[in-house]
Amino acid sequence: MPTDLAVQATQHLSHRVSRSPQDLMVHLHRIIASHYSRQIESLYGALLDLFIILDKKGFLLRQRLFNKFASSLSAHQSIALKQALMLGAGKLESLPHCDSSRFSNGMVGSACLVIKTDEPSQHQFSVLDEARDLIDSGLIDDARMILEQAIIQQPDDEHTSRELLELYRYTKDSSAFAAIYAQLNGLPLSLLDEWDALADILLEEKCAEA
Repeated sequence: MPTDLAVQATQHLSHRVSRSPQDLMVHLHRIIASHYSRQIESLYGALLDLFIILDKKGFLLRQRLFNKFASSLSAHQSIALKQALMLGAGKLESLPHCDSSRFSNGMVGSACLVIKTDEPSQHQFSVLDEARDLIDSGLIDDARMILEQAIIQQPDDEHTSRELLELYRYTKDSSAFAAIYAQLNGLPLSLLDEWDALADILLEEKCAEA
């Protein structure tokens, strides 16, 4: 059983999270304090609140936290966080009830989560979130390589195709674009018209620079 001091500490951190929801360090301190004091409900609430605040951002951080602490949670809590990890908490219709959560108002309901059917698959979200994390960190080339690998494996995936096109439009890297464009030739590429149009634009810009 957690001591009164441990409960007071996690409650204090919960209040700090409410006041500063964008402060990731406070979220992490709350998660760790809940875990080491074995306050399972508080741990779930702390993880859930961070997942809600981040939504689809910070996938690698959310994944590490889930992998580290999921075994300490109940089955329903673990399933809920897994869905929030892959889809983003904002895409879930309902979540298992949690009194210790500060930000789940309006999202609490049945433990059976309803996923919107027009969203990408879990694998797609994993790839896209990882790429976006890298872009946010300034690692544009790394993000491009991840998306290129994904589109080669699934050329008909519209979400990956659109993300990669937007990246090429931003970087205007005609050499990288030409290389992947050649590899995708003849494959059932999603948004093919947009790829062809971008190929023409980048070619014109390269000719203008010559």
